[in-house]
Amino acid sequence: MKRAALALLSLLAASSALAQEKEAEKGAQEKMGRMAHAAAPACADPLPRCAVSATPSFGADGRLWLTYSVAGKVYGAMSRDNGGSFAPPFVIAAPAGTLDDNGEARPKIVALADGTLLASYTTRPEKSYEGTVFVTRSTDEGRSFAPPQPLVDDKGQRFETFILGPKGRLFAAWLDKRDAARAKAAGESFEGSGIAVAWSDDAGKSFSGKSILLDHSCECCRIGAALDRDGQPVFIWRHVFENNRRDHMAAKLSADGKTLTGARVSLDDWATSCPHQGPALAIDAAGRWHIAWFTRGKTRQGLFYARSEDGGKSFSEPERIGDAERAPQRPQLLASGGALYRAWKEFDGTTTTILAQISRDGGKSFDAPRALAQTAEASDHPLLAESKGVVYLSWLTHEEGYRLIPLQRDHARAPARNATAGLAKKQRAAPTPIVSRRRAASASL
Repeated sequence: MKRAALALLSLLAASSALAQEKEAEKGAQEKMGRMAHAAAPACADPLPRCAVSATPSFGADGRLWLTYSVAGKVYGAMSRDNGGSFAPPFVIAAPAGTLDDNGEARPKIVALADGTLLASYTTRPEKSYEGTVFVTRSTDEGRSFAPPQPLVDDKGQRFETFILGPKGRLFAAWLDKRDAARAKAAGESFEGSGIAVAWSDDAGKSFSGKSILLDHSCECCRIGAALDRDGQPVFIWRHVFENNRRDHMAAKLSADGKTLTGARVSLDDWATSCPHQGPALAIDAAGRWHIAWFTRGKTRQGLFYARSEDGGKSFSEPERIGDAERAPQRPQLLASGGALYRAWKEFDGTTTTILAQISRDGGKSFDAPRALAQTAEASDHPLLAESKGVVYLSWLTHEEGYRLIPLQRDHARAPARNATAGLAKKQRAAPTPIVSRRRAASASL
């Protein structure tokens, strides 16, 4: 009896310790989330240092176009030296309503091959999430933009993403709540939102095929996108499965644009409403689909990576990314030049660090994590971008401003402006390690 009582006490202590550990991890995650966009910088100058997010886009000529918002206006700025300096910023739009700019949703520019700049942003009424996605174009290098037009002539759209095909077709995808609104009006239950797509063959002047192809996506997370080897886009999003399980789904758009075909990436068993953290997707030259995502499910918790060797029919066993004790979040993936790059945030309770790894064998193994930058203040999500064969980390922080940092090892000795000195020494290293249709650098600016 005494032994049984002691065993019971030991079990209770272990359970209590586990609960405390999970609560501490949850607290770190929540604190990191608050720090990510805790408050806009206390200035209203039309410069990235006064923004809460900044989104890069490289043109074919190597110029960097940065998009951000300050005091309710959407701005752009251009750099010819990979973020070392910027030309004076230009106004893209001064929209009415609340501007979606929170890391997951953000204004953006797509620099097209003919020099056209296609910009987009989302607005919504105050205290409402019934958004409207607007698009506008500039054909004179940002000196002027056409009057913004809604992507869809109705409300309920958010989290737009664009990806440029090899023949110049511009694909768009977004979350669309029109089916949810119709179901609500009819007194029917409806979980989440829907995945909608469209495409443009005239440099963004018009979009065709606008339709919701799959219902019941999670309504508050960004969509990941990448091109498959045949030039067709693949999208990944957090989906609402049975019993409100919000795990991830990846699907490819058919050539006629009428069908999304894909599968569930993993069974995390996360029943939640708004995680506010979308996934990342990259497809390499061999056609492998690479996925990274955040979860707090019953099956697994933290940041994970998996890949598909068969075009999304099946996925490898999820592999943990980062140090679980440092609340890893906000994954990014990019495939380039035979290598796969991944980056993410970690938070130790005081400092946010951006780490990165490279795989040169199709995601089977990665080199040791390298710390690229850190801050003790609020910061944007990390983003990866490529220009002329070089992959960069793009990151905006409240304290340090905007930074563009090369990831390749052969660029590691090139000092990035505003990067924290001795960062790698300070960072503790981690071990190396359904066919479906819709129902009937671094300058501180």
